[in-house]
Amino acid sequence: MKVARPSATEERWLLLASRYPALRTAVESTGLGGGWKTTTWLARILGFLLGLFATTLLAGALVVTPSPLLLGGLLWILAAEWLVAKRRVFRSGIEEALYLIGAGALVVQLLIWTEQRNEALIVALCATVVLLVGWRLLNPLFTTLAAAGYSIAIALFETSLLGGTLNSPQAGIGCMLMAVVALFAGGRTWQRPAHDRMLDGLVIVMPWLGHGWLLLDSWVRHPAHAHRLGLALALALAFFAANVFAGVRRRQHAPLIGALGNLACAAYALHKLLDWPAHWQLMAAGGLLLLAAIAFELGLRNRREGITSSPIQEPAALDLAQLAGATSLAPAPAAAPQPACQGQGGDFGGAGASGRF
Repeated sequence: MKVARPSATEERWLLLASRYPALRTAVESTGLGGGWKTTTWLARILGFLLGLFATTLLAGALVVTPSPLLLGGLLWILAAEWLVAKRRVFRSGIEEALYLIGAGALVVQLLIWTEQRNEALIVALCATVVLLVGWRLLNPLFTTLAAAGYSIAIALFETSLLGGTLNSPQAGIGCMLMAVVALFAGGRTWQRPAHDRMLDGLVIVMPWLGHGWLLLDSWVRHPAHAHRLGLALALALAFFAANVFAGVRRRQHAPLIGALGNLACAAYALHKLLDWPAHWQLMAAGGLLLLAAIAFELGLRNRREGITSSPIQEPAALDLAQLAGATSLAPAPAAAPQPACQGQGGDFGGAGASGRF
């Protein structure tokens, strides 16, 4: 059975139409978008809220049924599939809310039947559901949230959220591994823009989340946490260098955005490791940032591919061509006005008082 969603070519045209409003009419009139209907971000958020409101109303009507979560989940998923297949809506918000709530209701009903109490397994199942919904609807936000959910499941493995010690180092390492895989996969050319955005979300968020897991107990001054701070600092600097290299070489925004967050994580870990006064730390950080800016400027100045900091130099012939074009397009000057007829009498006082008659 073929899944109803835009093809790779149609998705690229829809992306161009959303990025450049001048192309929207052309894409819709020529049918390059496949007849799929998209909305703006604001309308998408409102549509998602509307979908949540609709599921709430239906849930209230299904309370009297024997299995309201099972019946409601199936109805919500069928409604979302009908909107996608028949109405051909794509990223409108309503089908995303219906699909997410419907799949979540099915999982909750399954957990109630099995009386499952393992928190790690529950979180992993919820993350799997969000991942499948994100893959079905080509939603990068859902796939990123699913990856974050898997890290929480790793932290809860053989422990409890209310009691015991979380496996935060293992969760942090898992986030780092997912970020490394996404960074390598981002170097490949993908046909669908949604796949690029899914990888971009992992490249940006996963290192930050990994640093958060590693620095979870960093506010407590304890010798046992020093090695974790050192590991977090080393990983932050390593990801900063890798993201800057990948972003400059591939001309991608996501690694560069992730590098900014890695720099902030490295600064926080260094602040916790060094027992210096605040003004010394600020001066040292400012000096390092200045040296890094100079190094980036020298490294990007002479580049001829990828990102470069050298200004665009236009040849002198182009200036002459622009001047010639402006001259040819300029309107011709108007003819000088004829002097007005003097008539009889002088200019001043009349009767020839001005000397001219």
